[in-house]
Amino acid sequence: MRRKKQRELAAGYRRASVALSPTSLDVIERIKTNFELPSREATINAVLELIDSDMFLWHEFMSHRPAKLEKEGEDPGRPRSP
Repeated sequence: MRRKKQRELAAGYRRASVALSPTSLDVIERIKTNFELPSREATINAVLELIDSDMFLWHEFMSHRPAKLEKEGEDPGRPRSP
């Protein structure tokens, strides 16, 4: 196990603990099963690497998004009241 940890550190991997919602876990488990990946960690890495390598997915997730309007139908060009 020590060698695996050393290889991961040398390759730039970093450990992070995250809490996933039930919906996220369900999606991750379905992707893991469909692609026969060995773990949730491998599945999450595969999804994030796919987003990074696909121009359309990257744009969908990484492009700037305007702030959501507080009230539906509010004019985005009009200044908001404090």
